[in-house]
Amino acid sequence: MSSKNENEHENNEIEDSIVQGLMDKYQKSPSEYLASSKQLIESSSLRLDRKVMDEIFKSNSQYYPQLKIINLETPIRHEVVHISPTVARDMLMFSSRGKINTDLSNRRVNRSTVKKFTEDMNEGRWCLTGEPIIIGHDGEILDGHTRLEAASKSNYGFIAIIIWGISDALAFAHTDTGNIRSRANVLEMAGVSVDARVLSQVAMLSKSFEMTANPYAFRGTQGTSFQPAEILDYVQGKDELAWSVNLVASLAREHKQQIQAPQATLAFAHYLINEKLKTYEGDEIPINPDMYISNIISGLGQTSIESIEYQVRDYLESIRKESTSYALLCRLSCIFKGWNMYFNIPVVGKKVAIRRVANYVKNADGERVPAKAAGNIREAFTIPLSPPGKTPIRLKKQPAMKKVIR
Repeated sequence: MSSKNENEHENNEIEDSIVQGLMDKYQKSPSEYLASSKQLIESSSLRLDRKVMDEIFKSNSQYYPQLKIINLETPIRHEVVHISPTVARDMLMFSSRGKINTDLSNRRVNRSTVKKFTEDMNEGRWCLTGEPIIIGHDGEILDGHTRLEAASKSNYGFIAIIIWGISDALAFAHTDTGNIRSRANVLEMAGVSVDARVLSQVAMLSKSFEMTANPYAFRGTQGTSFQPAEILDYVQGKDELAWSVNLVASLAREHKQQIQAPQATLAFAHYLINEKLKTYEGDEIPINPDMYISNIISGLGQTSIESIEYQVRDYLESIRKESTSYALLCRLSCIFKGWNMYFNIPVVGKKVAIRRVANYVKNADGERVPAKAAGNIREAFTIPLSPPGKTPIRLKKQPAMKKVIR
């Protein structure tokens, strides 16, 4: 057993050595996830003086070893300062967050929270909690936008701890005070120039689809477990996502009255169709994704009930007012069915309409009661350029909806 442990330890050391060697050769000093850097930990040798430990932890200091001091290229510093209303206003005016779009403004703030904070400041009820205003090494505000907005509207401003010199490139995605930053907040602050909220939703759908073991059982709900930084990293590695969002947004502006589905749904459909086309080996493409999605959004020229886009739009209109996750799956599957019909690929039910779970069922006494998972898709999810899959067993057991409620 001892020999086995020694071998595992040796293998781990070899693996770490290889990884470190690759980093040394191909990477500059990492500027992301600095708080996880083994290199910084191992290269630092100084420790906090015992007197400093006593000052920090008081009587509890005796239980702790002296903490290692980490040496950063850009030292992190702090001071306690007074931020007047004018200074707060100017800080927000001249600060921006952007890797792609440098003119992007700071993240949005909650107006009711700003109002409450302003009242507390004006009434002298603002506490020095230790929660700092955080400034990056480039002089940009990483955290504290809501407090600064409140201070700019107050009479006297407030006293705050200000920390500067934060050099982690992803710090803004993880830093938070008060409200948890949404995935869209992170994308906006990263400088994504398209609608960050829509792009965030599309990214979650895409990442969820990639992680689904059986794509025919895709349910589009896994995205809620993702962290903001995950979505940011995912988006930055897929320019096609932003392209799809931008295309749908421009079409939506042009055809405000005709669009029948949320932009995120249409953008994801456009993105996934393009992704599947990359591996398509057919000789001919009867319609391109841009034209197909454009026809679905605008409805232009779709006057015949035999038209595929007409049928897709007719079904989308029937569930236009629904906003459940089930409706999302129905919309996507319908759009993908229409696309597959262009390629003469069979589709479930031989039509774009989606089989769904009934709204009501009869209990043992013959009474109508709400059905479990009412309105859920009751067939295999349709995948662009793929033949129909088998309906998941758990869906087969659900009663069928005889008529979609309009």
